[in-house]
Amino acid sequence: MIGLRPHRKRLELVLMVLIGVAWGILLSELMRRQNQEAQVKEKSSPFPTSRRISPCPTAPSTTSTSPYITTTPPSPHELASHLFNKTRVLCMVLTSPKNHQSRAIHLQRTWGTRCNKLIFMSTKADKELGAVALKVREGYSNLWPKTRASLQYVYKHHFRNYDWFLKADDDTYVIMENLRAFLSAYSPKAPVYFGNKFRTHVKEGYMSGGAGYVLSKMALHRLMKVGFGNSSLCSNRGYGYEDVELGRCLQGVGVVGGDSRDEHGLSRFIPFSPLHWYPDAPQWYRPLLYHTTPNITNDCCSNSAISFHYNNAKEFYVLDYIIYKLGVFGINRRQDQLPSKKSFLAVNHSNGTSQTKQIELGKMTFNKMVPGKNVTKPKAKAQVLAFLR
Repeated sequence: MIGLRPHRKRLELVLMVLIGVAWGILLSELMRRQNQEAQVKEKSSPFPTSRRISPCPTAPSTTSTSPYITTTPPSPHELASHLFNKTRVLCMVLTSPKNHQSRAIHLQRTWGTRCNKLIFMSTKADKELGAVALKVREGYSNLWPKTRASLQYVYKHHFRNYDWFLKADDDTYVIMENLRAFLSAYSPKAPVYFGNKFRTHVKEGYMSGGAGYVLSKMALHRLMKVGFGNSSLCSNRGYGYEDVELGRCLQGVGVVGGDSRDEHGLSRFIPFSPLHWYPDAPQWYRPLLYHTTPNITNDCCSNSAISFHYNNAKEFYVLDYIIYKLGVFGINRRQDQLPSKKSFLAVNHSNGTSQTKQIELGKMTFNKMVPGKNVTKPKAKAQVLAFLR
């Protein structure tokens, strides 16, 4: 009996080792299956991590070594980066030689860094700004031919690479992240443009030039292929108010002036600066508004505002600091919920204008032409109506 004890102890030890190995194999298999199930769930998630193809100026540069796709919603910085690549906006800024150093250079150093492409349109080249020298005259009364030439340049050289085309003045400040978030609900293939809609001069309204306006890819295409070159649709005069003339022209080619207000009816494109007028807007502002919904809030402007007009160089930096750097302890004001997608028929629902009505407006323009004066040739007329469908 005494001799069997060492053998019994060895057998117990071997048995314990085998049991431990078996448990280890079982646990390893369970962990492997759990990992496989987790990977399948991540791959089938409707909210994969956005893949950045180029850095967004407002987001911190981060690189991930994980081969997996997370199911958690991306952070606001990742959303901004995602939209930077998905909703590509070219910023076309009208300036003049006297404002290159006093305004344009400061715009370039602040909000201009967040454009997908920034182009200054002037009458004198500037290497530091990369300004384009247009062969037009300067002056407020000449803004229409300058804007027309600017749009023609952008269409010729940059049309293919961008989805939306923003026009701004050199004293306009634009929050590009809010612009992209707003535009993400719309297709650039829809003939539409957005801004702050005024009611005078144009039947369907026009967008204030100072607040800036943004044209879809299709809107710019129609403008170039149908509007420009047809004086019955678009004025070819060497003078005129740029925003009014553009509104008439876009209406003539069937481009809808969309509603960019927020859920409270407050403007996102704002033709004045809150640094000067807050909370009350200037007296001249409200009588011009196309939409007359009563303001039931205490604010002049939307919490998701896109642009402000009448800013000097110093105020560009003040707005940059307040919007992008200043934080309030314990208060989270981030906006990371993208708007839902909207069909083109819903673009102008607020004032009862549908795509059909806007198309009819374009067709009526041709039907009202007087024979012998500004007559459109049958072939050209057919081409235009094809674009309006």
